Amino acid sequence: MASSVAILAAMLYASTAFAHPQPVIEDSLSPSNLAVTWYQAPLGFSTAISTDTTCGWAVSTGQLNTTQCYVLHTYALGLQQNEQHRCTLKVWDGVSDCSGNGTWTTYAIPSGRGTSCVETGVLDGGNFQHKSCVLTCS
Repeated sequence: MASSVAILAAMLYASTAFAHPQPVIEDSLSPSNLAVTWYQAPLGFSTAISTDTTCGWAVSTGQLNTTQCYVLHTYALGLQQNEQHRCTLKVWDGVSDCSGNGTWTTYAIPSGRGTSCVETGVLDGGNFQHKSCVLTCS
């Protein structure tokens, strides 16, 4: 009987010790979001995408999540790069729901510590110029 109790106690101890998930190093995982700053004109760059230190006139900040579609309301956005992962921003023109019915442009966001500035072209707050975007990282 005593050996059965000892075996049962050892099994219970082992099951509680191994039942907890092991920690995963977050740096190896793709980021689920990137910090974003929204900009209006005038812009501090003249190409469709730039890694200049300033993008333009900042109007708001937030996060872009990799699982969501975002309706664009500003002329440009600046994405904070991730040191371990490259990302892609896909911008749809003519639609505000990230559907395949519009044309789109993809922008490569390199890994690093800087900011990638992307001109969206939305000058009217999204009233008549409909654009949307999705962020993916790998």
